[in-house]
Amino acid sequence: MGESVTNQGVALPDRTRRGRFGLRAQILLGLAAVTLIAILTTGFLALWAAGATLGVHRETEAVTLASAAARMASAIVDRQADIASLESREQLRAALSTLSERSGGIQFSVLSAGRTVIASWPPRGARDVDPPIANSVVAGIPPVIQYRDSPGGGATQLLAYAGIEARGRIVGAARVVLDAPAPVQVVLRRSGWLLLGLVCGDALLVLALGYFVLTQMVVRPLRKMERATAQVGVGDWDQHIDLSGPSELSALARAFNQMTSSLAAQREQLIRSEKLASVGQLAAGVAHEIGNPLAAILGYVDILRADAAGTGALPEAERRDALDRVKAETQRINRIIRDLLEYSRPSHEEPSLIDPFAVVRSAQELLAPQARLHEVRITVTPDAGPWPTVMVSQGRMTQVLVNLLLNAADAMDGKGRVAVTCESAAGRVRIAVSDEGPGIERELRRKVFDPFFTTKPPGQGTGLGLSISRSIVESYGGTLELDPDALRGARFVIDLPAAPRPPSADGSSSPGTPAGAP
Repeated sequence: MGESVTNQGVALPDRTRRGRFGLRAQILLGLAAVTLIAILTTGFLALWAAGATLGVHRETEAVTLASAAARMASAIVDRQADIASLESREQLRAALSTLSERSGGIQFSVLSAGRTVIASWPPRGARDVDPPIANSVVAGIPPVIQYRDSPGGGATQLLAYAGIEARGRIVGAARVVLDAPAPVQVVLRRSGWLLLGLVCGDALLVLALGYFVLTQMVVRPLRKMERATAQVGVGDWDQHIDLSGPSELSALARAFNQMTSSLAAQREQLIRSEKLASVGQLAAGVAHEIGNPLAAILGYVDILRADAAGTGALPEAERRDALDRVKAETQRINRIIRDLLEYSRPSHEEPSLIDPFAVVRSAQELLAPQARLHEVRITVTPDAGPWPTVMVSQGRMTQVLVNLLLNAADAMDGKGRVAVTCESAAGRVRIAVSDEGPGIERELRRKVFDPFFTTKPPGQGTGLGLSISRSIVESYGGTLELDPDALRGARFVIDLPAAPRPPSADGSSSPGTPAGAP
């Protein structure tokens, strides 16, 4: 999709598209961005919900642990009667140590009613001070929690307090300290790689599905249409796109098919119109050319009528000679009219194996009666056939050569030499038509193939001859160009692909046999 096609059917890189993304890439990039935003948004909401759940779970865990520590302390104090006694301190420290080990190193503390630390494990630091909320627990309210910054700096901590009841009264409080980093950080720490894998997997799945759908339903039909458009651009009008795929692309394909059908019909009409215009020019020359043999025929008829009305004294040999001359002149008229009718008849466009030499001779014979070409000498090189064969329509190629030869004669004002040459190289056949006229001015060379452009006086040219001739040649995979390096006059070059060589009976390749050849 990165090439453009010139008027000569040559594929060239499309520099205007360099650095741009294709339709599929742009849609996939947009789809990837939307997918990423959707996944990130959903992930953020999921992380927020998971963090909130984790926070509730953490607070519940802290209250449960504090209540368990308080019940354990209550049992010890009931036995010792005094929470601050040495025995109570030792037993509480041992119990807290065991509880801390079983809970993964969580810090437990037991406070007296006056917020004095009775026992703690692991030991508390000097800057670890209980907040005033601990007094409310000692006063008899249910367990409470509070967040604070760690005394040593760094992470946030969650404190949970529960009252210690002994003998029907609150004698102190049990404290639990849990590290409380941000819930989202905890979730990411625990499931970060899993979440990243899910995000990447979902993105790849969406992109793969989008790539497949876009390729099958959008890109592939558009590429077919691009190739068909390129073929139409080089003259192949027989392009049809299947009406399949999404409704929008089917409608586009239907419009394309209607466009190519309409353009093909208009092209045929233009070719026919230009051909009729050249027939009109040829007919004007034929009328003059037929006048001479008709005058001779009338003279011989008058002689024969006079002889028949008189004594019949005209010798038999002279009478037979007069009749032979009448027959010859009549056959001459018949041949001129037959050639003109054959040229004007609609030609079959399907290509066949043609010898270009035969086409050149056919054009010469058609133009021979033209008075404006009587002083024009047409030389053909090589002067004998067969030439390298090509796959074209003989009628269409005759129309091209007639147009080029008439233009050459007009450029020389009906006097001079026109050279028709043929050469073959690298699988191509080049037929050149050169005249000895004044040539084409440099500033007009780019316009000579434009429709309706002509340098002839008004009424003497339609301006469609060269444009249609190029269209005909391009329809067979060839080119028609004006040679800018011609030393004298104008030189138009027809470049056609050589016809494939069919294998001979012994399996070797042999030149193709032109249509009509023995």
